[in-house]
Amino acid sequence: MRLAILAFLALAGMMIAACTVSTAPACPEGADQWVKYQLFMGRSNQTGEVVDDAAWATFLGDTVTPRFPDGLTVFDARGQWRDSEGQINRERTKVLVILAPPGEDGLRLIDEISDEYKRRFDQQSVLQVVYDTCVTFS
Repeated sequence: MRLAILAFLALAGMMIAACTVSTAPACPEGADQWVKYQLFMGRSNQTGEVVDDAAWATFLGDTVTPRFPDGLTVFDARGQWRDSEGQINRERTKVLVILAPPGEDGLRLIDEISDEYKRRFDQQSVLQVVYDTCVTFS
């Protein structure tokens, strides 16, 4: 009886594993699966704007580019969020977009960038969006 139960549990485990759905997209022929990271980095804190254009350029040069030297995209945005007292706050924001091959190193490097941004500019958080995508260079 114990052997039958163990066999059943092993079979059930294999069936569950076989049913696991991958979140990675099925890429069309000629496209490669990569990971897209988006970081939303506010430029203000309680005292006002703390990340001016010169400070951002320095951060990009000494923190981001060494970790992702193959390329990235940065654009300016306007962010809005509600604080714990219900007040709507607006601030200038930098959105950093990085595409990288899959692997644990990418997320570790993104976390390092976020941590340094928070430390250097006294920020509460950096919004990270991470998802699998298909890319082609044509």
